[in-house]
Amino acid sequence: MRDFRDAKAMAHSLRDALKARAMEITHSESLELIAKTFGYENWNILSAKIDVAQPRSGEAVGHQDPTPPAVLYCSFCGKTQHEVKALVAGPHVFICDECIDLCSDIIDEQLLRLIEGDEASARAMSTERLSHYVEHARKGEQRNRLALQHIERMLALRRNAAPVDDDILISFGITHLKNKTTDELLVMQRFSQDQLKRYEQALSTAMPVLSERKQ
Repeated sequence: MRDFRDAKAMAHSLRDALKARAMEITHSESLELIAKTFGYENWNILSAKIDVAQPRSGEAVGHQDPTPPAVLYCSFCGKTQHEVKALVAGPHVFICDECIDLCSDIIDEQLLRLIEGDEASARAMSTERLSHYVEHARKGEQRNRLALQHIERMLALRRNAAPVDDDILISFGITHLKNKTTDELLVMQRFSQDQLKRYEQALSTAMPVLSERKQ
C-alpha cells in the first residue's frame, strides 16, 4: 500500500481528480493539499519527513509494484474499493471519492466563509446553495466522527500490546488502519478533530440563516 513517501504521485492524481470536477489547482497547491490530508501543516513539513524516511523494507527506491493487487486501496486513506463509492486511478496510485471530497472542501471558498463564521456570506447565498452546504457539512461531520471512532479504537488496541486478529479489525471496520504507525494515527486523529470542528462551525453559521428562511 502507498504511504506519504508517494506524496508527489498522489498530488498528480489529486490534481487530475479535482480537474475532473472543474476545480483547477496548481502543482504546488496540490502538494499543500496532500500535506493537509496526511495531517501536516504544510508541504515543507511533509517534504522533510519524506527526505528522512527510509525506503520500505525490501523495496528499492523508485521500484513500482509489478502487478496490481487483487483488492485496490485508496492511496490516501487506505480504504479498499469495497469501503468507498469509487476509486479514481492515477499514475501508480488511487484516490477515493471521500478523499476527493475532503480536498474539494479545503479549497471551496464559499464553504470556507461559512467555516470562518461569515454570516453575511451565508445570507448572500441562495437557499438552495445554503441547503447544499448544510447537507454537505452534516455528511462531513458524520464522516469525521466515524473516522475518530475508528482511530481511537485502533489506538486502544495498540495500547493493549496484544496481537490483533484480522477478524477483529474487520469487525470494527478498521482494516485500513492496520499498517499505520501510532504516530501516524495520532496525526490522523488531530486532522479529523480539526475537520470535525470546521464542519461544526459551518453548520453553526448556516443553520440559523436557513431556519429563518423556512419560517
